[in-house]
Amino acid sequence: MLMSDMQLAFVVIISGLVIVFLALIVLIALMWAMGKALSSLKRDQKPSAPAQAPVVPAAPKQAAPVAQVQPAAEEGIPGEVVAAISAAVAFLMEDAGEKGYVVKSIKRAREARPVWGLAGIMENTRPF
Repeated sequence: MLMSDMQLAFVVIISGLVIVFLALIVLIALMWAMGKALSSLKRDQKPSAPAQAPVVPAAPKQAAPVAQVQPAAEEGIPGEVVAAISAAVAFLMEDAGEKGYVVKSIKRAREARPVWGLAGIMENTRPF
């Protein structure tokens, strides 16, 4: 008995979808199992800490006196923005272990594209 073209197309589509989704489920299961195996290997490789004396907190380090320098900001940049940028730099440099940093100037970033160029792009790429 011959199948009609529509029945054949239906069988091909359904079998293709089933095969694709089964392959995806198998790949997901393999990735999950590999992640579990690697995380257990990593957990097993951690060296056990030898018995140590109790940790005594160290005395806080005295910061070296740094000359107070006011950052030179461009016109139109409010003091709050300057303070926020300076605080962010101080926080990041503290993590890096660097000392003796000073924010000397703050400038606005240059526009990536002139306003007229952007207007031309908007005009010429507008959908119908």
